[in-house]
Amino acid sequence: MKNRFFNLIGLVVSTAVIVSCTDLEEAPIDGVTAGSGGSGGGSSVTYRTVLNDMNAIYAEWNRHGGLNEMASDSWAGPTRGADWDDNAALRQLHTHTWAPDHAFIQASYNIFLTGIFNADLLLADASQSADHAATKFLKSWFYYQMIDKFGKVPYRADYSDLTVDAQVYTRQEAFPIGVQLVTEALAALPDTPGAPGTASVNNITKDAARMLLAKYHLNKAVFMSEYGTTEFTHDAADMTRVIELVNDMSASLNTGSTDGAAYWKNFDVDNNESSEIILALQSILGGGADDVADTRWFYFSGGHYNMTPGGWNGPVIVGEYYDYFQENGVSEGQDPRASFTRPDLVANFSTSDGVGVGILRGQQYAPGGTEALQDRNGNPLNFIRINELVMTSAATIETQGFRARKYVPDARNIDSPANDNVVYRYADALLMRAEAALRGGNGGNAQADIDAIRSRVGLGSIPANLDNVYAERARELWLEGFRREDMIRWGTFLAPKTLKPAESDVKYMLYSIPADALINPNMTQNPGY
Repeated sequence: MKNRFFNLIGLVVSTAVIVSCTDLEEAPIDGVTAGSGGSGGGSSVTYRTVLNDMNAIYAEWNRHGGLNEMASDSWAGPTRGADWDDNAALRQLHTHTWAPDHAFIQASYNIFLTGIFNADLLLADASQSADHAATKFLKSWFYYQMIDKFGKVPYRADYSDLTVDAQVYTRQEAFPIGVQLVTEALAALPDTPGAPGTASVNNITKDAARMLLAKYHLNKAVFMSEYGTTEFTHDAADMTRVIELVNDMSASLNTGSTDGAAYWKNFDVDNNESSEIILALQSILGGGADDVADTRWFYFSGGHYNMTPGGWNGPVIVGEYYDYFQENGVSEGQDPRASFTRPDLVANFSTSDGVGVGILRGQQYAPGGTEALQDRNGNPLNFIRINELVMTSAATIETQGFRARKYVPDARNIDSPANDNVVYRYADALLMRAEAALRGGNGGNAQADIDAIRSRVGLGSIPANLDNVYAERARELWLEGFRREDMIRWGTFLAPKTLKPAESDVKYMLYSIPADALINPNMTQNPGY
């Protein structure tokens, strides 16, 4: 049952309201009613409201992970007999066969627009001016997501009458607005974050704004292109701007080891102490009333039922993607970004042979590392490469696919882990700077940047070229939400892959506009759907 405001301030104004199944008097979950907003301020929206809209994307595996990773070559969601069918929603993402009724796409679309809507209400409230810089950053971040994924951004110049249909920017029209918002935020944001655990403007810094602005410029050729473009010419001035923004950052790589400990500091329980993290969404141990970052899905989603921590036995890392970790003469298990362990990980959690966190493959062991686990059919719990998206064989139905454990499980509280959810980190910035230099930007040193990334995990130098930057981004940033963007920028997104043998139609460069959003007569469906 749709609540009575759904058409009024949800789809007609092209923002999101979660649908209630209780009664017609249910208020919209974002707290905004037809009497809210306008230029007078005083709305119930706070900075935390807008931040929670960002949290809502990262807290669900099928939003952040689904749209950014599952549609790429990295992550797949197989159907295991009667498990994980989800009306084929996962398979549709990986095989590029989604339609305008896809539930995960619709949920993300609604949340992005709720974020824009709530940001506008807060920015109109002069009493909350101390939070306006961070709110401009968040509004720009929501614009970026809409430009990247949907190619359109509904907008309102005036919130005084919410019965009037929203207008719609093209991605080319929205791009300079997003850039302007984050540029204004950069001028006003602090240099360093505030005290850990606070939900204030000080959680978003100048470095976060530099990172978002650099991503706008790095992807400008894509975002400003016309429908059907699959190869992009990057302007040297944009690439130089990327380099300048990264040069201005104060963050630094974690150092002090080459065995992987410095890398995994970014994803450990105490990752709020990492010097490399530019922006993370805070996790509140023990939960709370507010939506917070939730890193559990990074290990629950693929973990088998019989493992510690147990899991959902769902999405998997595709074998062809794992092969990136054996390039350039690197042997199986030698890259600690995919294969890392410590005594406490072996003691507390199920492990592969020598793998406590990373990409779990092969025989799995109970905590302690000696008892070999079995699946629910009594077969060895031996993770193998995925070779089919619809599984029927009892021998491999529970074990096909390598499993992701991107964050270190929190042994103190598996269900409410303290790990903050990383949004941006400096290693990404260095690889962006290397790419920008190789695409014609001035002031960067691509070889030095790629060497820095590899040397801190004990790996040797490789030539600085675009192919190697592409592969290094796959190894360094796996499951962090950038693979789809990278594949589009490099022109590989539509290409055949292991579980998608045919070239995709060009329409899949953008997601479909959810069917319900077309209630707004100013919104049109993306071509081809």
